[in-house]
Amino acid sequence: MTDHNPSPDESADAFRGFEKAFHDAQEQRKQDLKDATAKARQDQVDKLTAYKIGDAEWDKLIEHARAAAGHGDQQFLLIRFPSELCTDNARAINNPPNDTWPQTLRGEAAEIYQRWFAALRPHGFGLSAQVLDFPDGKPGDVGLFLRWGEAR
Repeated sequence: MTDHNPSPDESADAFRGFEKAFHDAQEQRKQDLKDATAKARQDQVDKLTAYKIGDAEWDKLIEHARAAAGHGDQQFLLIRFPSELCTDNARAINNPPNDTWPQTLRGEAAEIYQRWFAALRPHGFGLSAQVLDFPDGKPGDVGLFLRWGEAR
């Protein structure tokens, strides 16, 4: 058995330094992931802000809604989008009743609202908006739901 004396770089202070470096690296990875997620979310908002929905895509959404009705559903999620696509980050949607929420929509969400208003609302279809999740306690994604079921 050999007696091993710690070298200066094996001191408790050195070990605490290794531990700190490990925790610092973990925190940096968390921050990098948070930054990447925020960038991806902003990229999605930018894309949806500029997006123009075509007739074929609208028709496909309506076909999916028809299939949902055929399965007994009373509503269909037309679009899920980041709350940042709303000019107020979905505050109006999250605080019902508030009939000003449609005015906060931008981009693809606003286009879907306008298509519903012009083409489906006159035929008795409803449209509702709901915040779907709350990451870090703040509105995350929002859903616009086409509704045809009876009010209960």
